[in-house]
Amino acid sequence: METFKIPKAKEQVIPQAENLFKSVLLVVLLIGSLALAQVGVTKIDTYFSFNLEAIHLVIKWAFVTVLAVFNCILLTGIGVIAHEGIHGVLFKSRFWNDLWGGILSALVVFLPFYANREFHLTHHRYTHQPDLDPEQPLHNHSFWYAFAMGGFIALYQHYKIVAANLLGVFSLKWNKVFRGLKDICFVGVAVAFYFYLLPMQGISLWYTVVPTFVLVPMVYSFRAMCDHYAFAPAVSPAAKKSLDRVVNIEDQSEDLQGEQLQIDSWLILTNPMLTWLWSNINYQQVHHRYPYLSYRYLPEIFEATKHEQPYALVNGYFRCLMHLKNMPYYSTHEQIKPFLFGVTSENSV
Repeated sequence: METFKIPKAKEQVIPQAENLFKSVLLVVLLIGSLALAQVGVTKIDTYFSFNLEAIHLVIKWAFVTVLAVFNCILLTGIGVIAHEGIHGVLFKSRFWNDLWGGILSALVVFLPFYANREFHLTHHRYTHQPDLDPEQPLHNHSFWYAFAMGGFIALYQHYKIVAANLLGVFSLKWNKVFRGLKDICFVGVAVAFYFYLLPMQGISLWYTVVPTFVLVPMVYSFRAMCDHYAFAPAVSPAAKKSLDRVVNIEDQSEDLQGEQLQIDSWLILTNPMLTWLWSNINYQQVHHRYPYLSYRYLPEIFEATKHEQPYALVNGYFRCLMHLKNMPYYSTHEQIKPFLFGVTSENSV
């Protein structure tokens, strides 16, 4: 049997057709779910009489809530596909990669694409390093505060980057200004979709978009808290590099041979449907070691390296959260040891 070889960036095959199909499918499912919510609410309102008002409200809002949760799951899947665009592995063409990635990103509660790229690639460069990782303000709090507020803080941090880019006009930094303007355009498309096109089709925002947006931060935290929360502070040669330069796609390293493989991310084994919907983002540690690779390679890399590289492994997101709620954002080696899998050592944690 041929031994699997982890490809270099230029050796990988980007699943362009699958990326397009999956992203379009998720958007269509989202539109269908929003339309179904409107139809369902109308049917429920028609069926129940005034004498059953209490039961009527319970059934109606239970129906709306279930579909809103489903919408949030779909939006997370759309966000992960947009995340492929952040890393430049959505399409081979940089133009189509950024255009489609920007639209998808904006659909996920108006997340600005180019600001996200700057934020996210800097996060990769300084993963879980105190005062360097831009994700620290999101989750370096008590578990419940981080769970409730992390999504809002993330959105605030991204729009700070958009504002800084737009203010580049005063220092004649036109590349930054252009990125900021493109982000505003992408967000404008999403605003038009949610607040103009949907109402124009007779879809009430009150029963569709509003409940979805209310629940998005919790579904975001359900997944995102299981990325890096509770690991010991990381140490990396990257900490010695200059922070003055904006991190970009070209900064994604392919050479890990000279670096200690630290454990700074969780690897969540979840059900195949969620794994597909969320494009293998549960293999977070693998992604952080090989950020230049498409999500299609992550499960195969894990299988090929799980007895050679260290991992912190948990079965399921819910079980992961139950462990994390009793741990701080920056934990100790001892607290992580029960979850270690593969080749482990004190230095690798």
